[in-house]
Amino acid sequence: MTRLVAAAVCLALVAATGCKTAGPPATGELAPDFVLPTLDGQSRKLSGYRGKVVLVNLWATWCPPCIEELPVLEKLEADYSSKGLVVLGVAGDEDPKLVREFLDRSPLKIEVLLDTRGVIGTQYGITGYPETFFVDRQGRLRNKIIGPVPHEGNAPGQELVQIVEQLLGG
Repeated sequence: MTRLVAAAVCLALVAATGCKTAGPPATGELAPDFVLPTLDGQSRKLSGYRGKVVLVNLWATWCPPCIEELPVLEKLEADYSSKGLVVLGVAGDEDPKLVREFLDRSPLKIEVLLDTRGVIGTQYGITGYPETFFVDRQGRLRNKIIGPVPHEGNAPGQELVQIVEQLLGG
C-alpha cells in the first residue's frame, strides 16, 4: 500500500509541475546527441556534423530489411554528399565482430558506427530495426521513417528523395 501511495504522489507531482517525462525526441526538437565508436576505434559525435544534414539509420546485420536498404542509403549519400548530406549507419549488433565480418563480405561506403548496448535505439525510441532519422543542419530532428526507407530496387524512392532535398534546401 505504501508503494501505491508513493507512486500516486510522484504522478501528482509530475502532473502539477508540468514536467515532461523522458521519451523519444519529437520533430523539431534537438536530436539527442551521441558519441559512438567506429570499427577502427575512432569516435563520432552527432553534434560534430552540425552544418550538414544527417541521416541516422539504425540497422543490424541480422535484419534482412536493413541489409536490403543499405545500397539505397549508399546511393543517396553518393548523390547528395556534395550538397551536405551525411549518412550514418548505426549498427545495433551486440558483437562488433559480427559487424566487421559483415563489412568484410559487403563493404559499405557510408560511415558505420557501433551501438553494441542499444543506447541510441533507446534514446531515439525505436520500435525495431531498421529506423531512420533525419537531422537538419541545426541539429534538429525533422523526420523519421519506421521500417525500410522507400526505395525502388537499389534506388531511393521519391518520398525519400523529397525528404532529403527539402532538408538540403533544394
